[in-house]
Amino acid sequence: MASNHTVFRAYSALVSGLAIASGAIFGLMAFFIGADVFMRNVTGAGLSWVIELMEYAMYVATVFAAPWVLREGGHVSVDILTSMLPVRWGRATGALAALFGSVICFIVFYYSALATLRAFERGSMVYKSFTVPEWLVSIFVPLGMFFMVIEFLLLFKTRLARTTSAVSR
Repeated sequence: MASNHTVFRAYSALVSGLAIASGAIFGLMAFFIGADVFMRNVTGAGLSWVIELMEYAMYVATVFAAPWVLREGGHVSVDILTSMLPVRWGRATGALAALFGSVICFIVFYYSALATLRAFERGSMVYKSFTVPEWLVSIFVPLGMFFMVIEFLLLFKTRLARTTSAVSR
């Protein structure tokens, strides 16, 4: 997907930056879990807020990493059927799967954005160890799904180009 287009380069850098942030979040998770275990063993009491913080951190890190993982082809792909098809049909099926993925992600984006907006309008809060606005927790789903839609569409474009080049040969 090498492109000299400024918008694409900025978008690509943003997705890569989110993946790096995800890695940093996972590193911090390891540190805080270790600190919690250490405190429990040394003082008999752990850090009460660590478990909830890890819940949020795992969620955010996953959402941040997902577009990059899709771009890198790191998601699990079951290709039993497509590997038995002729090359042209296998590529076409892969392109359709990418298009289908973008549609599903768009639906999730749309409804999660609506839910986030409603939570913001209502001023609803999440009460646990931390008290935070619900929209602040839920905003990461539409953000991640927005990037997933773009990544699936880019994947669709790439697979469609391969399919049409295979047909023209």
